Amino acid sequence: MSQTVRVAVRADSYAYDRPYTYLAPEGTRLLPGVRVLVPFGAGNRPVQGIVLAVSDGPAPEKAKTVLSALDAAPLLSEEDLRLMLWLRGKCFCTCYDVLRAMIPAGLDLKTSVTYRLSGGDAPPPEEGHRLYPLYDFIRRSDGGATQSELERTFPELDLARDLAALSRKKLIVSDRQELRGVSDKKMKYVRLIAPPDGVRLGAKQAEVVDFLRGGGEYSVREVNYYTGAAAATIRRLADMGLVAVREQTVPRLAIKRTGPGGQTPDPVLNAEQQAAFDGLAALCDGTPHAALLHGVTGSGKTMVYIRLIRKVLAQGRGAIVLVPEISLTPQLLDRFVGCFGDRVALIHSSLSVGERSDEWKRIRAGKADVVVGTRSAVFAPVKDLGLIVLDEEQEHTYRSEQSPRYHARDVARFRAAAHGALMLLGSATPSVESMYAARTGRYSLFRLTTRFGGAALPRVVFSDMGEELRRGNGGMIGEELAGRLARTFAGGHQAILFLNRRGNSRCLFCRSCGKAVKCPNCSVSLTYHSANDRLMCHYCGHSEKAVRTCPSCGSAALTREGGGTQRAEAELRKLFPGRGIIRMDADTTSGKESHEKLLSRFRDENVPMLLGTQMIAKGLDFPNVTLVGVLDGDQLLNVPDFRAAERTFSMVTQAVGRAGRGSDAGGAVIQTCAPDDPVLRAAAAQDYDGFFRREIAYRKAFRYPPFCELLVVELSGTDNTRLYTAAAHVCARLAEVVGPDNVFPPSPAPVFRLNNKLRYRVIAKTADTRAVRDGTAAVLRDFLSRRIYKGIGIAAAFDPFE
Repeated sequence: MSQTVRVAVRADSYAYDRPYTYLAPEGTRLLPGVRVLVPFGAGNRPVQGIVLAVSDGPAPEKAKTVLSALDAAPLLSEEDLRLMLWLRGKCFCTCYDVLRAMIPAGLDLKTSVTYRLSGGDAPPPEEGHRLYPLYDFIRRSDGGATQSELERTFPELDLARDLAALSRKKLIVSDRQELRGVSDKKMKYVRLIAPPDGVRLGAKQAEVVDFLRGGGEYSVREVNYYTGAAAATIRRLADMGLVAVREQTVPRLAIKRTGPGGQTPDPVLNAEQQAAFDGLAALCDGTPHAALLHGVTGSGKTMVYIRLIRKVLAQGRGAIVLVPEISLTPQLLDRFVGCFGDRVALIHSSLSVGERSDEWKRIRAGKADVVVGTRSAVFAPVKDLGLIVLDEEQEHTYRSEQSPRYHARDVARFRAAAHGALMLLGSATPSVESMYAARTGRYSLFRLTTRFGGAALPRVVFSDMGEELRRGNGGMIGEELAGRLARTFAGGHQAILFLNRRGNSRCLFCRSCGKAVKCPNCSVSLTYHSANDRLMCHYCGHSEKAVRTCPSCGSAALTREGGGTQRAEAELRKLFPGRGIIRMDADTTSGKESHEKLLSRFRDENVPMLLGTQMIAKGLDFPNVTLVGVLDGDQLLNVPDFRAAERTFSMVTQAVGRAGRGSDAGGAVIQTCAPDDPVLRAAAAQDYDGFFRREIAYRKAFRYPPFCELLVVELSGTDNTRLYTAAAHVCARLAEVVGPDNVFPPSPAPVFRLNNKLRYRVIAKTADTRAVRDGTAAVLRDFLSRRIYKGIGIAAAFDPFE
């Protein structure tokens, strides 16, 4: 009886993404989760796919046959496949969009096509013919010419057309390979197998033999290091039959260990932590649960996490701990490796492609069952999950801004349900949605109300920057903060300074015509970066030399408006000459392990100041930091977003909470032009309950989440009139799905032009139900099928960040 398989193909278009039925090759049994090569479309072009399901029985009429299996064993488990299909429906994307998010890039298969002469009798094109240069290049290529080589050599040609013409003439054939993005790391080992009695050896050969006489096996790299012998020397000894050389696959080490690990005793909890742990441990009972751990900054939530991980490991289960920023992984990783040793794996985007692939394989093989990482680590293939922790769960970085536009919390909830695990959200400033879920009984709620060790919360003062300006101080550092910094340094302590804007100045502004220097590709001002004297767009990446005259009117009356971390650094160096300062932002942390190196310097060298963006505002624990300065407390308050107050409260509260975590009391200065603002006052007092009462009343009055879900459909194109017409069409169709009273008319996106594409949005207030998802998917597919809208991009997501 034949085997039929349901396959999701690697489709470029959402409109064509659905399961297709194929026949398994004769004599081959395929399994769900295996990638395959299948003929697709009218031309039967070979396309990758992944098997979703298999069945035995009669095949549908005209069913095509799978060309080959690309994996020896399933890449995804059946639980993974269910997650993939669920995310495809929730995020309005293709199966392969989800697959690329679930596996490391190094495990993705890239298609390599090589063209060579067919060797037949067909006459070649004559010299001077349009096809001759392409034919001649393939003829002269040793072993054939790859697609990428041809694209580089003949950028002006329509390669698809011309290659098809040569194929029809039977002049060339193509060979196709599906290659992994990264190969396994190999290492060669050598050992002595025969004494060199009577054999004449050279000086280096004799030195190698003497080194190996000690017994055992050594890597070729070690032999080279201790003897200076080249690889050719070892190969010659192998040819002489004196040594044996073997090659072995070795993992790339993502975690650079300085000690054995696993020897740090579990933390001893105080009474409040113990009560929270006891309640949470009771939820690790093999059935799905969700809980929120709300603890003030410095209350020791990580200590509770460690004890819970120990609990699930004792049950023979695994754990995933997510953090919102790469900068938070070094400190957390040190503690986890100290407690759990080699059982810990690390996954985040700063690892090399090979390191991420090897960590994924180590987890899948069961060699690591405690995973620490950023958003993508939620997909780690831990076989029997008992616990998933989202630390600082309110952070927007848990939401992907690329397809699939998922939130790590939703994936964690799905996986916890599938495994009968506990999903634990932890924060000093939980999202309004999570706290509402806890207070209405959907989540269990646990609280830590005091700092561990009895440390007091920082004393906060406000610095009125409007008053500073009236006194003639137009700089970024007010007198209050400057004075407290001087006293902090005099006492041998350190300070953290927070400003959530990188660069030197927000824009170059012309006082003559009143215009700012804009990005040529986006509807935003260019940010001035003093480090390289360039204007840069933080959206599309455009960069140009800083101008000296206004591009609009030619005036030289350009001023630098607003301030970023580069300008703040320059002012601090002038105020405190000779005092060390470390700046952490996207410009200084692009290198590998840059976060770890900068934070280690700050801790080990007792550098007086750490200045940075949001990556330093949360999760960091430096006992010698006794002062925090928030340089611009108003920055997020005035953003046109219903979550502006929540983000301001969270960011300021978290930043202030970095002070006074050791034995010395801490303080903070919030610089603002609105010192009486209730959000800033609540953040200064760390009064989450008061903030929540006001915010939830506002959300309910205006029907914002958690009292609805925001469904956003975004359309992009180059013709404004055509684009708006398309958006109006989608708006009308979406109204049929969610009701006309729940859909707003099309409006420009916050950044209307992005990378030379105009963007409109249609926003609906609705519920995230199966009916709404299916109806929205139907609207998207109908839109993509209409030729009148060809060239207009469309995407949908529930509650996107921007």
